[in-house]
Amino acid sequence: MINGLKQDSGRKSMIKNVPKEVYTECLYCDSCTKHRVLKGRLGKNFLEGIFRCEGCQHTKSTTIQIPRSVKIPVVISNGSTSRTSSTEVEEGEIIMVNDEFLLENGERLKVCSLDLGNGQRKKKASSENIKTIWAKQFDNLCLKVTVNHNNKSYSRRVSAEPDDEFLIGQVLVLSDMECYIHAIKSRAHVVLRGTVEARDVVRIYGKMKQWTKTAETGKT
Repeated sequence: MINGLKQDSGRKSMIKNVPKEVYTECLYCDSCTKHRVLKGRLGKNFLEGIFRCEGCQHTKSTTIQIPRSVKIPVVISNGSTSRTSSTEVEEGEIIMVNDEFLLENGERLKVCSLDLGNGQRKKKASSENIKTIWAKQFDNLCLKVTVNHNNKSYSRRVSAEPDDEFLIGQVLVLSDMECYIHAIKSRAHVVLRGTVEARDVVRIYGKMKQWTKTAETGKT
């Protein structure tokens, strides 16, 4: 949410269209609540209009100030290559390593490092202090898988999108075998039941179900 304005699909960019909903103070509810935009006009740094509180249904006419946006260069790494782009965020917005964001073209990225200039690299900084965001593509992940079978361990990889979920007990289809997932090491802890999103997976552990190709010849 940017200054009370509801963001679209997590995109951190300057608001160009009048939003359908905003979060702003309601004097009757005595708190910041969701308001429906009945009529609005978007200026450079403000939204002027008529708003209805979804809590008490009170309608008011007011102007909501929108913070200035800052444009930050982005260096995008993809394997051994890199390229440059840029993104617009609110002035004063806190950006952290591992934050996910979208470019204007819908490309999903993940923050790897924040360059504040003069050789300073930080894991967390306010947008106006950031000279360059170093990021990597986050559209497709390559997850590590360890499969146990007859006192042997086999290392494999599986591709997934960040939002994909892996369930303990599900059958995982790999390049030459199928296995049952019996544990998942996440960024926080080892999971033995339930699901884990791909973005949080460090390694998947499986028990062999069957070979789909023979280990020796690779024939089906």
